[in-house]
Amino acid sequence: MSDTAQAINLRTLDFLLSPQGQRAADTLAAQGVDAARLPAQLAALRREYAAEEAGALLALVRLRRQALSKFPEADRLFFTAEALEQATARPIAEHRAAWIDRHAPPGPVLDLGCGIGGDTLALARLRRIIAYEIDPLRLRLAQANVAALGLADQVTFHQADWRAALAAGDLPAAAAAFADPARRAGGRRLFRLDAIQPPLPALLALQQAVPGLGIKVMPGVDDRELPPGCGVEFISHEGVCKEAALWFGPLAGPGRWAAVHDGRVWHTLVAHGAAPPLGPLRPGMTLYEPDPAVIRAGAFAELCAQLDAHLFDAQIAYLAANARRATPLAQSFQVLEIHPFSLKLLQARLAALEIGQVELKKRGAPFAPESLRGRLKLRPGGRPGVVLFTRQGDDRIMILAQR
Repeated sequence: MSDTAQAINLRTLDFLLSPQGQRAADTLAAQGVDAARLPAQLAALRREYAAEEAGALLALVRLRRQALSKFPEADRLFFTAEALEQATARPIAEHRAAWIDRHAPPGPVLDLGCGIGGDTLALARLRRIIAYEIDPLRLRLAQANVAALGLADQVTFHQADWRAALAAGDLPAAAAAFADPARRAGGRRLFRLDAIQPPLPALLALQQAVPGLGIKVMPGVDDRELPPGCGVEFISHEGVCKEAALWFGPLAGPGRWAAVHDGRVWHTLVAHGAAPPLGPLRPGMTLYEPDPAVIRAGAFAELCAQLDAHLFDAQIAYLAANARRATPLAQSFQVLEIHPFSLKLLQARLAALEIGQVELKKRGAPFAPESLRGRLKLRPGGRPGVVLFTRQGDDRIMILAQR
């Protein structure tokens, strides 16, 4: 059964949670599941279990393997494909939970729209949690997941629309609330705050009921849509700005900042609104590409101060410096040559530098660099290099560099 989104439902989840289902899932995981053996494995499972149960077993084992990048304990957890895709990775959830625990007053935390429990699990390790979820399958998955990790006593679940409880004055008293509104509609991503569900005004109304409020939003949120009085945090994990969070009340923090995970620990850079310095770009200098969260936070002046660097164009998010410094907040490249953009000249310089593998990057260039790859002649066995297509003022330039 290839449609894992439909294989796990309320009926099959009951089977998966049973001792028989858990033993079968563990056995199947130990055998391993791959595309080549899938038909034979499914046929064997159907001889022992109902067809729906067999499909659910295969789906769960495959989803658990996919989930390892988000949840180290995935082999004990329960998912659907869509819910896993939307779930918060454990490092981000733990980072956010620690922020709430550190800044909210004493008391439980409301987890509103808890899904399968990605944030719930992290929060429950620190505080009592009151979780709301309107979807019965996702609620059941969240309950199973907190139980699997021994956190069931820390969480009270409600299958209900928290907005109705808020309107009726029945929302439980809490120190803070965290809301994860839907940022997709009809399978498509939403890019505006006025399109999320529940809508932003309903989310902001929570400030009447709780001291602290956090709202997970899209990383590309338009600054013009940000409500007054909020702190905004841009969160990067594995080199990608995964999401942003709006913080209110005692959670609002320093205003606007980036949080970057380097694979082990988190690094924070606060933007104070200062203009970054401008300066030259020359061969021999170090070029820095800031982490996407730093770019979204606009913390260029602060990063420049850390690296003794400057922008070489006020509109381009590349930094230049005379000396190279290690930082988790940016990638760095040693500038070899700088030229006006020319494909013919690029071919000649790649040959002269004996480049055999090339990484293509751009910022402010009007084309996709990968569209050029098939036209580049690289030296077999040659050294690795990087070409960055960008501009400086009105000039289109190409920077040949190495990591």
